[in-house]
Amino acid sequence: MSSEAPAKQTFVAWLPDYTDADAPSRRLTAHAEHVEGLKGLVVSGQIKYGGPTYAPEPLPNGEKKLNGSVVVFEAESAEAVRAIIERDAYWAGNVWDKEKVDIRGIIVSPALAGSK
Repeated sequence: MSSEAPAKQTFVAWLPDYTDADAPSRRLTAHAEHVEGLKGLVVSGQIKYGGPTYAPEPLPNGEKKLNGSVVVFEAESAEAVRAIIERDAYWAGNVWDKEKVDIRGIIVSPALAGSK
């Protein structure tokens, strides 16, 4: 029997926010804890990159209207990615819409690997 860890794969997660009137304030409330929780995941290589997504139309004050997050993960499985997501402050704080989370495996093109 081999004791090697399963090979890591690349996954992308689309994490849309809830759309109720209180959703933006919940995002703001959970933001600092969310960012703090990301630090170890980035250092360990489990999160490659990501960030908030926004609607094409700005808010009346000209600011971007945030509507979710996209995150690229390195993990053994989609289930492992989901477990990471479910430990996040945005999950616990009801920022991300739990019914609409979409996790997909991706094949990183060699032509794009390492480019930023």
